[in-house]
Amino acid sequence: MALSREKILDTAFTLLTQYGLADLSMRRLASELEVAPGALYYHVKNKQELLTHLASRMLAPIEFPQDASTAAALTSAADQVYRQLAGIRESAEVVRLAVALHPERLELLSALTITCHKAQVPQLAAKTLLHSMLSFIEEEQTRATSTGTEAATQPPASYCDAISAVARGFLAA
Repeated sequence: MALSREKILDTAFTLLTQYGLADLSMRRLASELEVAPGALYYHVKNKQELLTHLASRMLAPIEFPQDASTAAALTSAADQVYRQLAGIRESAEVVRLAVALHPERLELLSALTITCHKAQVPQLAAKTLLHSMLSFIEEEQTRATSTGTEAATQPPASYCDAISAVARGFLAA
C-alpha cells in the first residue's frame, strides 16, 4: 500500500494511544510504516505539523449547534471536547501544542472564536475556554495514568460548572 498522509496519521494515532507522546517519534513512525524516515517528510513537514494534523483530526467530530444560544453552544462544544479527548492518551497535550503552533488549522478554535465574536465577546474568550477544557482533560488523563485506570469519558460536574462559569463570565462582560 502506498504511503499517504492518512496512513501516516492513522499509524501516528495508534502509536500515540498505545505508547504515548514521548514515544511518538518520526523515526519510530517510519519504522512502524516500514519506510525510511525521509519518506514521511513528503507528507508532513515535521513532527509539529504531524501533531497539528492529529489534533485537527481528533477534534473534527465536534459540532456547534447552530440554533442554540451562545452559552448553550459553548457548553455543548465543551461537553463534546471532553467526551472526544478524555479517553485518548495525551490528546490534550497534542491539542495544546497545535493551539500554540498552528491555531489557524484547528476548526474547533475557529468555531469557538466565531461563536464568541458573534456574541461580541473578546477573542481571548475562545482560547481561555479551550485551555480550560484541556486543563480538566489533562488532569483526568494524569489521574488515570497515575492510578492505572481508564480516563472517565463523561465530563464531571466540576468540568461542566467551570466551563459554564468561564463562559458566563465572558458573556456578562
